[in-house]
Amino acid sequence: MAIVNRVLLILVVCAAQLAWAAPGQIVARPIGTVSGINHGFWEYLPQDYDDDPEATFPLVIFLGGLGEAGDGSAGTTTGLEKLMSPTAPPKLIRNGRQFPFVLISPQRFNAWWSNAELDAVLEFAKSHYRVDPSRVYLTGLSAGAIVTWTYAAAHPQKLAAIVPIAGNGNGVNVCALWDVPVWAFHGTSDGTVSYWGSVDPVNKLNTVCTPRASPPAQLTLYSGVGHDSWGRTYSGSAGHDIYTWMLGYSRPQAAE
Repeated sequence: MAIVNRVLLILVVCAAQLAWAAPGQIVARPIGTVSGINHGFWEYLPQDYDDDPEATFPLVIFLGGLGEAGDGSAGTTTGLEKLMSPTAPPKLIRNGRQFPFVLISPQRFNAWWSNAELDAVLEFAKSHYRVDPSRVYLTGLSAGAIVTWTYAAAHPQKLAAIVPIAGNGNGVNVCALWDVPVWAFHGTSDGTVSYWGSVDPVNKLNTVCTPRASPPAQLTLYSGVGHDSWGRTYSGSAGHDIYTWMLGYSRPQAAE
């Protein structure tokens, strides 16, 4: 009987791990529970995801900063729960916000994703969900924003738009983003990552790169705001709708 009970428990656990998220809810996928990806992540499917099995959806990948780094486990202090700390898409969804896109928010132990690691996450999402490859968007805060700049410069053909918040795009081949819509945000009193990390790459895209950015790269600076310029941006409380803006762009030539 003990063996039977153990087998049943294993089957229940496996079923729970393999189940997809109920549309409209955000679900933790701890590391090792989903095949094809080497990281734990949060998964969100829009409410109408199951309405039409042929329909495809935009994909947004959200990257946290150093404060959200962790081991990808279900643990509340060391794992995925840390990604729920900032006011950002995962937390907004948990609190009732609904979005018309698939959201994947992966976790890494130190937040400094290599281009290859992040590309693997993106390709996993494209192969495991009904994603429109021409509508893939990348956004992140702090270290996640720095990675956003870096990955986008390396793989501009895979992204329809990016929103780096409190990041630093200096030191990357930013001119490779000339045809990727960019909207950067930063606080002018940021003592962790200088706001010039957003000012310089946006200015370069618009005035130095050949060809110039098309559409022109956008920059929003919050006067007197410190490092947390993301809460008011992701929530929309500052009056900026980054989600409608992102979804307004597509990239038909996006690479598979």
